[in-house]
Amino acid sequence: MKKILFLILVTICCHQTMTAQQDFLFTQQTFSRGNINPAGIGNTGDIDLFLLGRLQWLGVDNAPHTILLNATNYFPKAQSGIGFSLSYDALGIGHSTTEIKAEYSYQIDLNPKWILSMGISAGLFVGVYDPTMNTLEFEGERKELNLSSDKEKEVTPDFNLGFELNSMNWTFGISCTHIQNNQSTSYSSDRHFYGYAIHTQNINTDWDLMIDLGYMNRNKVHLADLGFLVFYHRLFWGGFSWRPDLVNKCNPSYLSIMLGFEYQIFRFGYVYECGLGSNNTLPSNTHEIFLSFRIPKTRHKN
Repeated sequence: MKKILFLILVTICCHQTMTAQQDFLFTQQTFSRGNINPAGIGNTGDIDLFLLGRLQWLGVDNAPHTILLNATNYFPKAQSGIGFSLSYDALGIGHSTTEIKAEYSYQIDLNPKWILSMGISAGLFVGVYDPTMNTLEFEGERKELNLSSDKEKEVTPDFNLGFELNSMNWTFGISCTHIQNNQSTSYSSDRHFYGYAIHTQNINTDWDLMIDLGYMNRNKVHLADLGFLVFYHRLFWGGFSWRPDLVNKCNPSYLSIMLGFEYQIFRFGYVYECGLGSNNTLPSNTHEIFLSFRIPKTRHKN
C-alpha cells in the first residue's frame, strides 16, 4: 500500500515539475493575502507577523509540506504598506522551491467609506532537485521510478501585481502572480489570475459572519473557493471552505474544516482538509496551522 501511495506521489510531483508548480492554495489565506495579492498587505496599523505550515497527506513518505512567513507594516503618512515574504515548498521526492520577495502597496481614500489599494511585489524563485532527499526503501527504486541522480537548481525572478477595494464590511480583490512568465519552466509557474470577494456581517452583539468567495485560473485550471466563518466575540471562530475543480464538474473538490481563536495580540488557526469525489485518489489527511501576532506600534499623543 505504501508503495502504491509513493508511486501516486511520484506521478503527481513529476507532473508538477514538468508543468511547473501551482501557487500555494491555503485555506486560511484570508488572514494574510500577500502571497496571492500584494495589495492586501498593510491593512492593519501595526506590524503583523504571519507564520503558516501545511502538511499534506500526513503519513506518506516524501509527502509535500509548505512553510510561509509574511511580515507587514503600514505607514499612515505615506499611505503605504510594505511587506516581506519567505516561503518554502517541499514538493516531495527531492523537489523543493523557495521564494523570497518584497511587497509594496499604496492606498487611496476614494471617499469616507471606500479605500483602493494597489500593490506590487518582486523577488526570486529558487527551485531545487536534490536526489539525496528521496526516501527510498531500495536504491533500485530510483531507476524503476526514473528518478534522476543529479542535483539541479534554477533561479528565476518573480513579479506580482494586484488591486483591492475595501470598506467596513466588504473586500474585493483581483491580482496576477508571475506576470513575467508566458510559459512555465521546470521550477517556476506561469501566470495565475485571482479574484475574490469577502463580506463580514455583524449578526448581533455576540456573533459575526464572514463569507469568502474566490476564483483562481492558471492556463486550463479553474478553481473556485467558497468559505463561511462564524466568529464569537471576534475571539473564537469556526467554519468550512469548499474548493471545487470547475473544469471537471467539481470532481475532485476539497472540503476544509476551520477552527481558531484570538487572544490579545495572538491569533491561531487550524484546518483539516479532505478530498471529495471519485477523482480524488490521495489520503484525506492534510493539516494546516497558522500563528500570527501583531506588534503594537508606539503612538504619541498630540
